[in-house]
Amino acid sequence: MSTTHSASQLRAAASDVPTSAGLMVRARQSIAGGDNSTMRVLPYHLPLVASHGAGARVWDVEGNEYIDLNMAYGPLILGHCPPQVLQAVGRQLQNGTQLGFPAELSIRVAEKLRRLFPAMELLRFSSTGTEAVASALRLARTVTGRRKLIAFEGHYHGWSDAIFHRYHAVLEQLPAAGYGPALPGTLGMNGAPHDLLVVRWNDLEALHRCLAEHGSDVAAVIMEPIMGNAGVIPPHDQYLAGVREATLDHGILLVFDEVITGLRVAPGGAQEYYRVYPDITVVSKALGGGFPVSAFGAAREHMQVIANGSLFHGGVFSGNALVMAAAEAVLDEILANGQAMYEHLHALGDQLAGGVRDLFSRLRIPHLVQHVGPLISIFLTTHDQPRITNYRDARRYCVAERYIRFQHHMQRAGVYFHPNQFEPLFLSTAHTRGDLEVVLERMEDAARCCLTA
Repeated sequence: MSTTHSASQLRAAASDVPTSAGLMVRARQSIAGGDNSTMRVLPYHLPLVASHGAGARVWDVEGNEYIDLNMAYGPLILGHCPPQVLQAVGRQLQNGTQLGFPAELSIRVAEKLRRLFPAMELLRFSSTGTEAVASALRLARTVTGRRKLIAFEGHYHGWSDAIFHRYHAVLEQLPAAGYGPALPGTLGMNGAPHDLLVVRWNDLEALHRCLAEHGSDVAAVIMEPIMGNAGVIPPHDQYLAGVREATLDHGILLVFDEVITGLRVAPGGAQEYYRVYPDITVVSKALGGGFPVSAFGAAREHMQVIANGSLFHGGVFSGNALVMAAAEAVLDEILANGQAMYEHLHALGDQLAGGVRDLFSRLRIPHLVQHVGPLISIFLTTHDQPRITNYRDARRYCVAERYIRFQHHMQRAGVYFHPNQFEPLFLSTAHTRGDLEVVLERMEDAARCCLTA
């Protein structure tokens, strides 16, 4: 992104009344690119510097109010500033923010998480999804004694050297065979990710061919059980079961990266929703309700190499007291009210997805809406598609420029979601049917203004 600023931008940056545009100019003088995650400052973002959030809404520094359909990229399953989370964190503040010792609080959180994810017989907490995935893959290599890993096109598992591949590669870079060596995800990786193969998603035959060639050297197959980083792309019927069977046949550990789906599509994530259970599970995002936490876990026999110190896992902030207090509040809410909570979330997802389909069909706008409960994608496409089943289809048929234009109009109208259509929309328990009625009204205005001929 260019760092050349107009005179008006510089005046706004110096003004006593801050604006989003002015603060972004100021931010770029101290923070590389203007923020601490590239996904929040892409070149086609309209400036939005947040002031505060509450429930299903967020406000910018100029006082503009937005219905938030991004929910901080997914963690805010209970909305902004949920009282039960804030109260739990407030109580813990009186007893220490970072204890530096084992604490009963962490034990309770682990016990409650295991109730939702029984495949996690033993687990460890860390701070981010990237950390937990890196540890999970190291665990798989240790347990199996093998070195290779298999991931899938369009799936993102954090930015560690072991797994960060070019998950949004252009089509010409993808192998005709449906699988091949990974492409490095960024500069500076010195050829990494080493020993990573990438397979086309939802293509069981491509996976079988890959395993026939490499299976004896593969430690783990890792996947998002519902793809959420190239839009929401659910697995085909029996696809997860087929992958599970194939990994067992080859003595390979199956890793479900449920950073997005865990505690979101069901209390026990996608593995509960589809009733297919992995060897190693990673959860994050919704677990903390807005606080930075992740966890990875597996069968007791696998995790024993960490328990006995053979495989190192650490982190000063792993199991941080404030984070554990927030996670316990989220888990308590789910364990106490899970049935009603997920019925509400799925009803909201059906309302929004169905409303968008009806609206765009009526206006004859080529589109596809895919969702699993409160995890939703709106694809603006070259022509109507019955289904998008893999990253290649998403890349081939989706029109990024139209979606960006649509998102800009919606943001100006007081509804926020990410301008990259590969980023899902997230709903929370704080959203109401009335909120979504407003969203759909504004979507109709936006669609008529910028999507119809």
